[in-house]
Amino acid sequence: MACGGLALTELLTPSVVDASARVAALDASHHTHPVSVVATDRIALATVAAEDERFYSHHGIDTLGALRGLWGRITGVDLGGSTLDQQLAKNLYTVNDSGFSSSVIDAALALKLEGHYTKAAILSMYVDVVYYGHGYYGIAAASMGYFGVPVDRLTWAQAAMLAGLPQAPSLLDPFRNPTMAKQRQDYVLSRLAATGVLSETAADAADAAPLTLRPVP
Repeated sequence: MACGGLALTELLTPSVVDASARVAALDASHHTHPVSVVATDRIALATVAAEDERFYSHHGIDTLGALRGLWGRITGVDLGGSTLDQQLAKNLYTVNDSGFSSSVIDAALALKLEGHYTKAAILSMYVDVVYYGHGYYGIAAASMGYFGVPVDRLTWAQAAMLAGLPQAPSLLDPFRNPTMAKQRQDYVLSRLAATGVLSETAADAADAAPLTLRPVP
């Protein structure tokens, strides 16, 4: 029944062939520019570890994450569960919608995104449009805004900090709430170690490394 409902929803939802055009339009409106990331980039690795560790093995919907999200709805405790595909769909198509029906639509759009774009393209679009706090939309603006460096020059400490911000960008703003931002960075570094991207030693070194934040604008 659930699969049938999702299939029907997929038929009733819009095409996603314009997703890249929507990203470009959002970038233009925020006066930033798109960045293409590859799987080995630090921000790509940190984002996947923080937000969707099974990103490269699922097809838009993560069954375990979906069950976690359902349990969160039952208990009233937000446990996450949305894939990067679903979060991208939310940012591009249903940003003003909420509730269960919106989640179903996002899931259907996530499947469509997987059918039209590569994983690299989906990840690039996600980091291009997501909000990183302090008025910075997209990773290019956030990287320059917080640290004054382009994305490809981010350290592990900086990449982990940025990858953690989309969960609660205003609350975790490192300019305004450095303690909470640091706690979130610690979590991302722990996920990078747990998933084997970094050794414990490398994660500890990144945790101790200076962020070199720019002066607050």
